[in-house]
Amino acid sequence: MSPSFAFQPANPFSTENTAPNRVSFRFSAGRSGSDKRVLDSQLEGLVAKLQQNRRSLIVGPHGTGKSTLLHTFLPKLQQTFPKVAFHQLARDRSLGFVGRLRYRVDASKRVRRDLYELPSNGLLIIDGWEQLGRIARWRIAQSAFGQKLTLLVTTHQRISGWSVLYETKASAEMVRSLAGDLLQDSPHKVKKLVDEKLRTTRMLPNTNIRELWFSLYDAVQDHHDQARSSRSETVG
Repeated sequence: MSPSFAFQPANPFSTENTAPNRVSFRFSAGRSGSDKRVLDSQLEGLVAKLQQNRRSLIVGPHGTGKSTLLHTFLPKLQQTFPKVAFHQLARDRSLGFVGRLRYRVDASKRVRRDLYELPSNGLLIIDGWEQLGRIARWRIAQSAFGQKLTLLVTTHQRISGWSVLYETKASAEMVRSLAGDLLQDSPHKVKKLVDEKLRTTRMLPNTNIRELWFSLYDAVQDHHDQARSSRSETVG
């Protein structure tokens, strides 16, 4: 059989595996961080805190788990509030100034349309609050307050007058635990490779974990390619 049709080993750091809706958020490193009962208890605490405030933030640097937390949190929020509207806004770096402006206008229209359809005490979630224009953000916040809605958004900076529901940040221990979750079904050689890469990576609170997954994907893929090449040479 031609090597091009040979079995392709799975890469644990592929976008399919690391997307926010595929990874479960961790509140702590170690075994307890992946325990479902511990996770549920943490989320219940956030629900109680959210219900006490009309405007709440999940704040943190790029790629530190804000979107992952929202996706993990969403089922419990849907059980708690009479209706939930969720908007995930993304920054497309390929768009020029005019493209970004159009995106902001369109996104604002979508959010406001859902906002007016929410019942009193409903929940509006916006992942990527800063992707909206300043005036649009002000109007949405004012409208949500007037309709007695709860507003939960993700941002990179704290906002005066808003409650911080949770603050995300990276740490070496947390990244190792997250990587361990993704590597559960991987062979020992891949686990060892990733461990060595993480040992040489400087980890800061603002480390972009999403970008780190991309670099680990490349490292694992190179390992797979080299192993496949060696097998082909042996067969040949």
